[in-house]
Amino acid sequence: MDSARRAWAISLMALCAGATTLLAGCAAESVDAAPVPSFAAPRLPAPTATASAAPAPAITPAPLRTVALGDSLMSGFGLDPDEAWPVMLAARGEVTMTNLACAGMGFVVQGDCGTTYAGFVPAVAALQPQLLIVESSSNDFWEDPDEIRVDTQDTVTELHDAAPDAHIVGLSTIWNDEDDVPDDTAVTSEALRDAVDAVGGTYLDLGQPLRGHPEWMQEDDVHPTPRGQRAIEQTVMSALQDAGILP
Repeated sequence: MDSARRAWAISLMALCAGATTLLAGCAAESVDAAPVPSFAAPRLPAPTATASAAPAPAITPAPLRTVALGDSLMSGFGLDPDEAWPVMLAARGEVTMTNLACAGMGFVVQGDCGTTYAGFVPAVAALQPQLLIVESSSNDFWEDPDEIRVDTQDTVTELHDAAPDAHIVGLSTIWNDEDDVPDDTAVTSEALRDAVDAVGGTYLDLGQPLRGHPEWMQEDDVHPTPRGQRAIEQTVMSALQDAGILP
């Protein structure tokens, strides 16, 4: 082989050796893989238990501001003042009570306080009750029936004008424990019924809660004992509830 061919062969072998080395180096170099994105579901906070809302407290209606107007049965004659049936009624909590009852008083007849029911109109005007309970009285027995009707009508009208926002409740006349009830009971009761109806009030027929119970009467057989007063209070309360006036 001449010298020119030998030089070319040597150059070719060197070139191949360098290429081999380069390829080997490339094959040996590691390439980091691209990170694989994570598709795991996000971690949600655990649900927390919530207390149910407490029920709203029941609203108790305020007691009705009440005035009672009547005679000795209503005033508790012969007893402690807190033994009178209007005071017993107020103890239940549905009403507050101002008791204007006076012994011996009626729509026609003046009582121990020197006036008829009409004399208490200014007091009712000052008190402005929400509920006004007016009692028909046996003190008016044997008075002229026409006078009873007129005086009862006039007084109830004056009471209504004095306290126009008051619900006026009229109560029938209560007699004692006897079975025979005087005819005048109907006269006084009906006079109050008609007068109360005329002003848009409510009339309650109580019957005779003391009838047949002499043990509920004081020695005078006119005025009830504390037990008799309780019987009247229970009768009035039931009648007010039945009429939807008190719960």
